Amino acid sequence: MNHYDRQLEESWKVNSKAWTESIRYEKIISRKTVTNPAIIQTILSQMPQSVLDVGCGEGWLARELAQKGIHVVGIDSSEPLIDEAKKLGGGEFHCMNYDAFSDHPTVVGAEFDVAVFNFSLLSEQIQPVLYASKQVIKNSGRIIIQTLHPISVIKMRKIGMRMAGELRSLMVWVKDIKQVCHGITELLRRGFKNLVWLDSNCRIALNRLILMKGNLFRLF
Repeated sequence: MNHYDRQLEESWKVNSKAWTESIRYEKIISRKTVTNPAIIQTILSQMPQSVLDVGCGEGWLARELAQKGIHVVGIDSSEPLIDEAKKLGGGEFHCMNYDAFSDHPTVVGAEFDVAVFNFSLLSEQIQPVLYASKQVIKNSGRIIIQTLHPISVIKMRKIGMRMAGELRSLMVWVKDIKQVCHGITELLRRGFKNLVWLDSNCRIALNRLILMKGNLFRLF
């Protein structure tokens, strides 16, 4: 784990209480009105029976999906957030960072219909965790990614969260998107063809929905 990822992991531990309160009391309006419905809608459109929530946080998505009869396994590197997730249930939760998951992906299960990254693909090196996710979903399964928009980080500061590196600039965000694209390209090279990417704008649901089949990008 590099220095940035260690900072990021520590940030989520320090901010676990503020984050849990912001989610459970719906303090981030854009999540309540736009991005939460968008990710739920996208997952449900796949009609999954099982979902792996990578970077599950305090477990809100697992609880939402559990109400639809979907079995959810969630992993997160923040022990305080996993503890909060277990308190309210809705899924099976494991405290595990992305390095550990990448090294031993099947320890959390296999044959998932969907693996989802909901604002949780933040590491500098994302190819290993994407490939690990590919290993634990069905051949017909999908990886769904919803990415951070720069304005989202500003809103985090407003609810009292201090992320690693403080406020992330637009250029840093662009670098992150390039990392995601590089990871996606690597998956395509390895033969993976089913991936959904949500790049969420705080005012527009499904700002860009990229459904990748082979090398075809369809924009909605």
